[in-house]
Amino acid sequence: MSEQFPIVNPRVEDGLALSDATFVEWQDGCADAHDIVPGRHEVGDRVPCPRCPGEHEIRGAVYAPIAHNISITEVEPETEPGD
Repeated sequence: MSEQFPIVNPRVEDGLALSDATFVEWQDGCADAHDIVPGRHEVGDRVPCPRCPGEHEIRGAVYAPIAHNISITEVEPETEPGD
């Protein structure tokens, strides 16, 4: 199952279509304390919550651009321990 993520201000780097995203931990948020929000944010910012109509303050933030044009065409088999 893939999550639909909005492409916000896409840019191309090394052939990848990237948009900014931040993994956040909410200071005062919904029941699920972690989310991914579009854009680049820092601790202390108040941003709209993707799960409810309100805004929440960010307690922890890790910036991670999202690549939108990656396709997995072949999966390598997992190796057993000791192989």
